[in-house]
Amino acid sequence: MKIFLDTNVIVSSFITHGFTAELMEYCLINHKIYTSDFIIEEVEKNLKNSFGYNDAEVNEVINFMKSNFINVEKYEKLNKEVSRDKDDDNVLAAALSEKVDCIVTGDKDLLTIENYKRIKILSPRNFWRFEKFSVKDN
Repeated sequence: MKIFLDTNVIVSSFITHGFTAELMEYCLINHKIYTSDFIIEEVEKNLKNSFGYNDAEVNEVINFMKSNFINVEKYEKLNKEVSRDKDDDNVLAAALSEKVDCIVTGDKDLLTIENYKRIKILSPRNFWRFEKFSVKDN
C-alpha cells in the first residue's frame, strides 16, 4: 500500500517515540511511504523552531526521510483550493500525483475532508482500522 505521512505524524514519531513511531516503523516494513519537498521543509522547520533540534539532529531526520521515503519531487498544484488550510493542498496534490492509498495525519483541516479522489485521509489511530480491513481483503 502507498502511504503519505503528513508533517505532524513524522515530527511526532521523532519527538515522542510512541504510537506514531510504531506506525512509521510498521509502514516502513510493510508499505511504501511517500513524502514531498514541502513536507521535508515543514519537518525541518518544525523540529528547529518548535522542538529545538540542532542542525545535526535535523539533518539526521531529513537524511532518514530521504533514504527511506519516496520523494514526490514534481506534482501539479490542485486546480482549486480543497482544504481550509491552503498549505494542505500541497499534501493532497503530492499524494494524488502518486495515487497513494491514504494520507495519515493529525491535521484537523485534512481530516475533515476524509476522502479525496479515492485517497483516504486518516488519523494515526484510524489508520490501524483501515489497515486491518485492507489486510483482510487481500
